[in-house]
Amino acid sequence: MPSAVTMLSFTLCYGAALALEVLGLWARPRWRRLAVVAAAIAGLVAQTWYLAERAASSPWAPLSSQHDWYLSAAWVLALIYVGLVLYQPRASIGLFLLPIVLALIGAARFASIEPMAGAEMPRIWGILHGVFLMLGAVAVLLGFVAGLMYLVQSARLKNKAPLSDRFRLPSLEWLERVNARSLIAATVLVGLGFISGVLMRLALRDGSGLRWTDPVVLSLSGMFSWLVAAEAFRLAYPAARRGRKVAYLTLAGFVFLVITLATFMSSQSMHGRGGESIDAERAGASSPPAEVTP
Repeated sequence: MPSAVTMLSFTLCYGAALALEVLGLWARPRWRRLAVVAAAIAGLVAQTWYLAERAASSPWAPLSSQHDWYLSAAWVLALIYVGLVLYQPRASIGLFLLPIVLALIGAARFASIEPMAGAEMPRIWGILHGVFLMLGAVAVLLGFVAGLMYLVQSARLKNKAPLSDRFRLPSLEWLERVNARSLIAATVLVGLGFISGVLMRLALRDGSGLRWTDPVVLSLSGMFSWLVAAEAFRLAYPAARRGRKVAYLTLAGFVFLVITLATFMSSQSMHGRGGESIDAERAGASSPPAEVTP
């Protein structure tokens, strides 16, 4: 496994970018924006190197463990952040997005590096299952950030707060579009992740693998049901497609995601158990019962 110093390096880079974003609330020297982009790109390069080394050292990579899953989600969000900084150079998006990136890295620090149960199932379904769910989680998190910024910007405009160059947010129309598209993307991607997980389970002929009553399966089913219901509500009622209502829908989706990730980390779930413990359980289940001496 790569050294912890490598992981610390990209954490410090993202932390430096966040510190520079906070600095912008008081002062905006000309070099600040360039320094923000440089720090974020340096973090991306270091994190890419780290994930590449993880993939090279693990036969089940990518997304084979909780650790890799969280770091991959953080990597995608960091990449989106760099793109948004270049697209909206004057907006304080990093104040909302970078804490999520750092939180995912923090979760990865304490997450298991052992292969999950799904890593031992048919490889193509395991990869699709992990990628779809990871991208679905990213879409939920992006919608949450956009919804939060929408509510903050809406409150500022409603209260006629003076606009400041030191704290600028994208327009309400832009944030509304991001909210709606994030909700659509999350529904589709989580649905594909759920379906690929079902197919992955059915592909096992020996009846092993994840249980239908696994906590992650149940919480994921709840989140997917909510996303489908929210998208149906948004499409059925035109008023729900605009304004604060769609922001509230994405915020609720974030709550379901937090619950799912909490069960994902739980040792009670086979998603949260390493391959060694799963092998031991299977070996114990397949071994004949010990004879009882009278």
